[in-house]
Amino acid sequence: MTNYSETLRIIVKKMVVLLSCMFMVIMAWEGQQIDASVVGGPIPQESIRLRILANSDNPSDQLVKREIRDAVVEQMQLWVLQLENPQSLEDAKALTRQHLPEIRQLVGEELRKRGITYNYHVELDVVPFPTKLYGGTVYPAGDYDALRITLGEGQGQNWWCVLFPPLCF
Repeated sequence: MTNYSETLRIIVKKMVVLLSCMFMVIMAWEGQQIDASVVGGPIPQESIRLRILANSDNPSDQLVKREIRDAVVEQMQLWVLQLENPQSLEDAKALTRQHLPEIRQLVGEELRKRGITYNYHVELDVVPFPTKLYGGTVYPAGDYDALRITLGEGQGQNWWCVLFPPLCF
């Protein structure tokens, strides 16, 4: 009976390890599929991107990144589409600069709601982007105007879209 129990315990442990590995692969693949959320086709030359860098690739940090994304995109869409509707890149930059304190406050509030105490940084600048393949379209690496939000160490997978013109979804 002891051999049977020991064998069963070993099999269960191996299955748990296998399922954990499969979960990690699925999470990594899913992250690659949706972390560049832009409408297919070329990004306009005159655009402002939104880039959010997660603290780490830990699933909980990736979830927080997505929750911050949802809050920021929702707020930016409100400002851009309903209230101030910028007509040029310079208007969009001015709008974003004007609302940076509110965006910083929003990110801080979202982190606090979740009991997260790591630092964060919000900036509007020209920031580096890696090459990204999304939906059969290659978005080349380069330095682009962007609202960059770095959560904690900023060592996890990033998410990005185009804020102006509004192409985030």
